[in-house]
Amino acid sequence: MKHAVVVLIFSLLLAASCTSPEKKGEHDAANFHEKSTSNPHIAKGFKVFQNGNNHIIEIYNPWDTTSPASIIHLVDDTYKNIEPGGETVLKVPVKSVVCMSASQLSYLQAIGEIEAVTGVANAAYFVSEDIKNLIKSGKVSEVGVGDQFKLEEMINLGPDVVLVSPQKGQDFQALTNAGLTVIPFGEYLESHPLGRAEWIKFMGLLTGKAELANQVFDSISNRYNNLKKLAAAAETRPTVISGKQYGGFWNLPGGNSYEARFLADAGAEYIWSNDVSTGGIMLDFETVYDRGLQADFWRFLVYSADEFGYEDLLREDARYADFGAFKEKKIIFCNSMKKPFYEKSLLEPHVILADYIHIFHPELLPGHQNVYYELMK
Repeated sequence: MKHAVVVLIFSLLLAASCTSPEKKGEHDAANFHEKSTSNPHIAKGFKVFQNGNNHIIEIYNPWDTTSPASIIHLVDDTYKNIEPGGETVLKVPVKSVVCMSASQLSYLQAIGEIEAVTGVANAAYFVSEDIKNLIKSGKVSEVGVGDQFKLEEMINLGPDVVLVSPQKGQDFQALTNAGLTVIPFGEYLESHPLGRAEWIKFMGLLTGKAELANQVFDSISNRYNNLKKLAAAAETRPTVISGKQYGGFWNLPGGNSYEARFLADAGAEYIWSNDVSTGGIMLDFETVYDRGLQADFWRFLVYSADEFGYEDLLREDARYADFGAFKEKKIIFCNSMKKPFYEKSLLEPHVILADYIHIFHPELLPGHQNVYYELMK
């Protein structure tokens, strides 16, 4: 039934675009099917429909899954009907890309298309040397942050596509009005680590590297699932609290969130695992204090130019010293100012999982060298 509804919608949209004699559409939406090898199995933010070399991609926002936020037609030279009902049409493979999120670069890098990048946002915050060198080379321009972009610079670059991170309230209409193709790339909204990695399939379709992108994802998925099986055999499941206090409230991941999934798959018991939220939640300090005081481990992210340690935590709040994980020196953290967490980790969920397993169950991965997360010294 769902497939029939999608087909009907596509048929009506494409029929509407063929009302004038000069638009002789040879493209029948009923020929599209959801059996593309690039269709995601875990990611919820997009779907792929295929007919030969042409694809229709539906993109969904997690805050409104009743209908696609965008419908993108990826077409080659054989596609005749180039105006299907006002939806976005993009000729692929694309040759130039502006990335408004650092994580998008890792997907392009993994399939050998990093040279297609002509513009980036937040260039000053990059950590990985290979990406910083690309910017220093002068081949890549800094184009602003979020919807505070440099319009003239973007127009001068003239990219085939601008990839943006969908967020409520952002407005990229000025780019569209200038004739640029803007596509929401919402990998960070997925609540499953492999779901975030699976957006590489989308990037593969954009760049003509679909087969390679599928292979990269399959390799990541296999390594992640093998590690998950290894952790499932652990004899103990240590308890964990996450996040820390900001502005008077403790920010922590929901029980069905991306981070909670990592902890569960690494063989740990997240204190708020019964919560149903897929995003973050905010609680008062006392609530977390009462439930998390005796947790075996405590995990969080920091962004610090200096080494971050136990004394830094105490300067934030002396009550942190009461937590069992503080006393036993079992605090897990990642300093995203020194490690490329936001640039590369979304495509390396198996590496993060290995970091956690090595900390929670060191006997299972004795030779692992932690990359992102480590025990605080």
